[in-house]
Amino acid sequence: MKTKKHILEVSRLLFNEKGVMNVTLRDVAKSMNKSYGNITYHFPTKEDVITSLFEEMNMELAALQSSNDLSNLMRYLLELPSFSFDINLKYLFLTIDYNELKRNFPNLFEKVKTLNEAGKMKWKELLKYLRDENYLNQNISNDDLDYLMFLSVSIHFAYFQMTDSHAYQKTEFTKMVNQMVQPYLSEKGLAVYNTWLNSQ
Repeated sequence: MKTKKHILEVSRLLFNEKGVMNVTLRDVAKSMNKSYGNITYHFPTKEDVITSLFEEMNMELAALQSSNDLSNLMRYLLELPSFSFDINLKYLFLTIDYNELKRNFPNLFEKVKTLNEAGKMKWKELLKYLRDENYLNQNISNDDLDYLMFLSVSIHFAYFQMTDSHAYQKTEFTKMVNQMVQPYLSEKGLAVYNTWLNSQ
């Protein structure tokens, strides 16, 4: 493994285990049996490490967005929380330590805000498509779709921040997110939802 990639991997594991604000680049260097200067040669600051990890996570999540089958988007929407669960766990510190990161690394959060807005636009297009194809209730407004996305993000944060890390369960998380969508489904969407639910 190349040094730069190794630094990111070790940092990610330490951030997840100890909390991002409790880990320094010197801790990373010690864990790798490297000099502090060797670490800062590749990443001058801890914020540079965190930014690179955020970009990695964003690329992995974006790959989920581009891998969907247009012929079965309703099923894809229901399976999406399961697909993203492992990515959320891999970069858990970005959720658990969100407020500390926002407070201490404002430059990072300008990038987070930009990338999140781009992701939000893609998901809103997916929801609009499902509404147009009559999987969602036809009377759902664009404001309702924004609210749905807000609820989804809120559930994500609440689940990973309030559940003991030893109790994380992919199926439980997926069902919880999809229960939020269920009241907005049309009869056609509910048929897909019930088929998915019975397969769990």
